Parts: sequence; C-alpha cells; structure tokens
Amino acid sequence: MLTNAVVTAWLIASAAAAGLKVAKIGSTPDGTTRPIRGWNSWGLQAGGYLSDFKQQTVQPICDRMATDLAGNYQLCGLDSGWSVGDHGDDNGRILYDSSRFDLPNFARHLHGQNQLLGVYVVPGAFIKDYDNFGRCYLKYDHPSTQAWFDSNAKQFADWGVDYIKLDFMTPGSPEPGTNLRSDSSGEVIGWQKAIKKTGKKITLSISWKLDRSRQYFDIWRANADSMRVDQDIQTYKRTPFVSWGNIIRTLQNYREWINAAISLYDTIGTHPNLDTMYVANSQDLTGLTYDQRKTVFIHWIGTSAELNLGDDLTKPDAQGVALLKDKDALSAADFTGNYPMQPRNPGSGGSDWKSQNAWISGPSPSGEFIAVLANYDTSGTATVSASLSDLGVSGSYSCFDIFAKTSLSTSSGLSATLKGGQSVMYRCTRGSSGGTTTTTPTKPPTSSIRNWCSAGDGGEASHIENKFHSS
Repeated sequence: MLTNAVVTAWLIASAAAAGLKVAKIGSTPDGTTRPIRGWNSWGLQAGGYLSDFKQQTVQPICDRMATDLAGNYQLCGLDSGWSVGDHGDDNGRILYDSSRFDLPNFARHLHGQNQLLGVYVVPGAFIKDYDNFGRCYLKYDHPSTQAWFDSNAKQFADWGVDYIKLDFMTPGSPEPGTNLRSDSSGEVIGWQKAIKKTGKKITLSISWKLDRSRQYFDIWRANADSMRVDQDIQTYKRTPFVSWGNIIRTLQNYREWINAAISLYDTIGTHPNLDTMYVANSQDLTGLTYDQRKTVFIHWIGTSAELNLGDDLTKPDAQGVALLKDKDALSAADFTGNYPMQPRNPGSGGSDWKSQNAWISGPSPSGEFIAVLANYDTSGTATVSASLSDLGVSGSYSCFDIFAKTSLSTSSGLSATLKGGQSVMYRCTRGSSGGTTTTTPTKPPTSSIRNWCSAGDGGEASHIENKFHSS
C-alpha cells in the first residue's frame, strides 16, 4: 500500500512534469484562508440605483441577505458615504455621518444575526483639519502618523467594524485625469499595524488594479487580506449594473494577476478581489443572462476571490438564490479558498487568455482538484476540451459536475459543449480507471496634524472627495 507521503510525492512530481506549479493562498494577515463573503453597497451606489444611502435603506438589504442566503454571506459592506466627508474629530480621526448611520447600533444589529460590518476609507487625512482645503498626504516615517492609524483602528474596533476597504491605493488605481500620490503603500502597512494592536480580527482589503511587481506585491501580501486585480466592474448606470465586457476584462486581469503571483511565490498570502459579483438579480437589473450569472459565480469561486455581491438583495430571483445557496458550490469555494485557479489552455496547457479556456484549482496533496471549462465568446456554441495533460495532472479521476449534479470517471480529460457565456465546474478526486464515462448523479461530501501630513494637490482631493459624496 502506498503511504500518503509517497502519494503526495508522486503527485508533486507528476504535476512538475506536466509544467504545473500549484497556486496556493495559505494564511492571510487576518489569519484565515477562506475569503470573505457578503455584500458591498458600491454596486448599487455607483450608478445611482441606491441614491439615498443610509442605514434605513442598507439594513433591509443585509437583513434579506441573512434570511434568504441562510447565513452563508456575512459581510455588510458600507462603501463611500458612510463617514463625514470633509473633516475628522478634534484629533483628525474619521467620524461616521450620524445623519446617515448610527454605526455602533448598526454593528450590533448585524452581529446579532451573525453578520459583519465593513467600512470604506481612502489614503491620507483631511486637509480641513490642517488648513481647510481637502485631503493631505501622510508622512509615513513620522511617529504620529502611526498613532493616527492606531487611534482610527481602535475606534473602528470599538464601533464594531470587522472589515476595512482601503481604496485608491498606489502604485495602481489608474484613472484618466486623476492626480494620486505615486506611492501610498505605507498606508496599508500603517493600517495593518494598527489592526494588529486592536486585538480584534479585522479584514483589510485594498483597491484597485494594484502594481504586481515583486517590490509592491511583497507589501500587499504581507499587509492586506485581499487586493483588487482590476478597476471597478460596474457600468456606472442605474441599470444594468454590469456588462459582459467588464466581466471579461476583469477575468483577463485576474489571469495576469495569478500568473504573476505564481511566478513570484510558492504561497501567495493574499486573496484576489475581482470586485462585486452580480448573481442574485435577474437580467433586467444585472444585464447578465442566467448562464452568464452562473459563469460569474463559478469564476469568482474558482479564483479564490471575495464573494461579495453587488445586487439589490431585496429583489432576488429564485435562480440567483439557488445558485448562491448551492451547497456543492459553497463547498467548492472552501477548497478554492486555498487553491486559486490558474489558466490551462486546451491543447497546450499554456496560460494565455483564450475565448474557450480551461482552468485548474489545485491539486491538493490528496490529488483533489477543481476544473473549469468556459466559453467566453457569446457569438456561438463551442466544445471545450482539456486533457488531463493540458490541466497538468495525470491518473484516473472521478469528477462531479457542481451544478448539473452528475458524475463521470476519466483518465483522459474533460469536455463540455457550451453556449456562449456558459461554463462548467468539476470537482475531481482520484478514482476509477478507464476512459471517460458518465455515471449516475452523486454528490461528494460536503500630535498636530500639521507635523505628520502634507497637502496634496487639488487633483487628488477633488477626485477622492467626489467619490466620498457620490451617494
């Protein structure tokens, strides 16, 4: 009988022979491996759908998430507009806008139904606390700067905050006409140090389309639990919320992110963030067909991304709820939480972007892996086939179709005929030998502010403040 050590060694050797380096997340700075799941308000704020942004309009959305989605999605994330937009308290600390939210009260409500509270911040302090202008750059080497981070993090913890989204980080966050500080990486370091001092688990996510060079990737992975791979996914229209073109752009950027991460690290140490996903609402709101919504869900799961919804959860449709509650899909997400998928081109095993493509998550030491086959070209039907060699594995496997609820055994590969926008996800374990055969449906087990910040120019101030007051 082969020991686990021998089997593991054989799997590693066979994967190496096939040119596959397994992508692994490991533990992130907040001490967990599974990315957060929930909802973020910007998906509805961006185009004005949620124009009256306050506790009375947000709370019903998160309440419906708690009931309709059976507690599987916990984060209730407040984006731009929850805080006072032009000044802090007497010590320059961030204040919640009491005309919109009673933040401690809201946190208690969420925690009472096993949910989490998220808030949004941007780099720098308020220049109005300095010279009545806008925002200012922090001097990261000044001791009072860290004291500012510390006091804000403690206040957040006291309010009941569980998650912080830190936006407009650089290098990254490109946008025409924007004048951002060229390097604000000290911001994420300061926030993470402050979070550790609170003694509370607070997840830190940074945005957007961040620099992937080794110099900065080292900083992101050491201090952030997730990092955005692309710009905002929304259309910035009231409806539809998103477009298929934006989905494809995001997945193309994820491909670049995972290829960079694999080339740099054996253990990545942070999750990718693909922005909010649109799965719960019908096509008239999302702009996506049911097949496209399923493809979004499959890919957000496969990439080990945060599963944060952008939908109006007071108006879900039955198909969307069924997708989001699917136990096999959520179990797959637990697996991919540590094994983000990477592209494996059909016919070559390459890592390029293809209109019809294959992806693999894992394999784990036991040989288990998840494979995704996808047809991104909406112009027609295509058969997408990937051999086990293409995927970078070998042997015999029993593979379970996560959504069709059917199983097959294979020692050759996987194939699916897919309409445009469709995809399929298989969970494969080492199993029977022989060719590819379909079997009966079965499921697997489931100080003074003047001393430590300096005035930036009006470009940065106006751009960031516009988002702060966009709601």
